[in-house]
Amino acid sequence: MTEGIGRNLRSVVACNIGVMLEGFDFIAYNFFTFIIIRLFFPAGSDMTALMLAFATFGLSYVARPLGGIFWGVWADKFGRRSALVWISVSMAVGVAILALTPSYAMIGVMAPILIAFARLLQGFSAGGEFASATALLVEYAPPHRRALYASTQMASQVATVALTILVVLLLTRTLTPAALESYGWRAVFVIGILIGPFGFYMRSKLAESPEFAAYVARKGGPAPTPLRDVFRHYPWQALCMAGLIVIGSASFYLFLIFLPIYAARELKLGMDNAQIATLIGCLVQVPVIFLGAWLADRFGRRAVLLPASMAYVVLSYPLLAFLINDPNFANFLIVQCAANVLVGLISAPIPAMLSELLPTQIRSSGIGIVYNLTGALFGGLGPFVIASLSHATGDRMSPAYWAVITGLIGAVAAYCLRYVDAAAPVAEPASETATAAILAPPVRAAGA
Repeated sequence: MTEGIGRNLRSVVACNIGVMLEGFDFIAYNFFTFIIIRLFFPAGSDMTALMLAFATFGLSYVARPLGGIFWGVWADKFGRRSALVWISVSMAVGVAILALTPSYAMIGVMAPILIAFARLLQGFSAGGEFASATALLVEYAPPHRRALYASTQMASQVATVALTILVVLLLTRTLTPAALESYGWRAVFVIGILIGPFGFYMRSKLAESPEFAAYVARKGGPAPTPLRDVFRHYPWQALCMAGLIVIGSASFYLFLIFLPIYAARELKLGMDNAQIATLIGCLVQVPVIFLGAWLADRFGRRAVLLPASMAYVVLSYPLLAFLINDPNFANFLIVQCAANVLVGLISAPIPAMLSELLPTQIRSSGIGIVYNLTGALFGGLGPFVIASLSHATGDRMSPAYWAVITGLIGAVAAYCLRYVDAAAPVAEPASETATAAILAPPVRAAGA
């Protein structure tokens, strides 16, 4: 029993180290994006710089679906552990290119080409991170703790935002603007190079998922066509997964990525104030995620997600209107704390739900393609879309419209899960898919 607990703890730590280090670089790029734009992508007006900033932030998401397919199939063919090991190495190479590339003034057009390549490589690598790590966590977890184990992925992402904000605040307050632009921002990305050796070491020590290993032993090998099987046998499950990812990704990127920059530049609150309020919001969200996951394990995934999604739809517009109509630090802090409670409750059950909608042999492939394709459109490119709408229409409430629309998509998907079980044949026993856990609490172990 002690050995099993230790194995599960190592799997949680190894999976989430990758998520945190990967996220650290992605979030840091967002915070330093205007320095990077000036150094590598010279632009004219401030609005052009803002648009280019969000476009380059979303560039990595163009490669994520390809990475999701490649690494998802890899994980379903060769195992979750193998995929996670090589994702760490690939991600580190992209970070190293980003950290070490000379500026446009030094090497000319090669600078933006290398930065774009680094972003694409990071996106390709990150495309397999969530799917492989979530599959491994769910397959290691006790049946009555799957939502809790899987939710550590979401908590790690939010904690990464908080950690990055702290590092950025420390640098901006201790370095001069010239020093920050010269070398300070690069120091942050150097941390990400640790993804390679540290991630490789931690993940190479993991045992393969027992559920995946049992399937391979029973069938004599992995599924021959996992990606095709997802859409051939589970199209409605994939569609519902996409709806869940829409609200999960869009809400995360709206309030933790887009809104701080929007508040600092468009609402004139100042970057420090925006970062501090967002940091506090993140600290609120992390325990809410664990609470939501505990509730999802006890009462069912849909019992948490559906009311949380409906509350997000109802409250997002008034919250953002409250801030936009009277922009000040206190109001922004209130909005961030309230929004992070909603986002935390939405995020908590989603990883387990995604995993439980598909059987073991195609789980990573299915999550990889659906998560990254939907996340690219509604998550990574979301800030660019909102900024474009706001600029084109002159309507400062564009973020609120985006929140309501994406929230409705997620709420509809959560509601439709009650009908999804009969939508496609199930190729493996129900004990492997645990789909019923979405609608009702899983069977709890004696004394749990």
